[in-house]
Amino acid sequence: MTKLPDEIAWTLINTEDWGGGLERTYRAENVEHAGCGGDVLLVHLHDEMGAVTGAHSRCAECNEDLTA
Repeated sequence: MTKLPDEIAWTLINTEDWGGGLERTYRAENVEHAGCGGDVLLVHLHDEMGAVTGAHSRCAECNEDLTA
């Protein structure tokens, strides 16, 4: 199971099979992008065994990369 930051309320909004595992997209319930007020999205890429192989964050409104 993927460990998500506890201080943010995440909702799974999309799951896609990218051919080598799953891509899961989560939306932050209680955080907005300070630049435009858009929803903050967190995307996790999983391998065929379910392990997280990559993660990035972006704004759903302006598509700015928010990955730290």
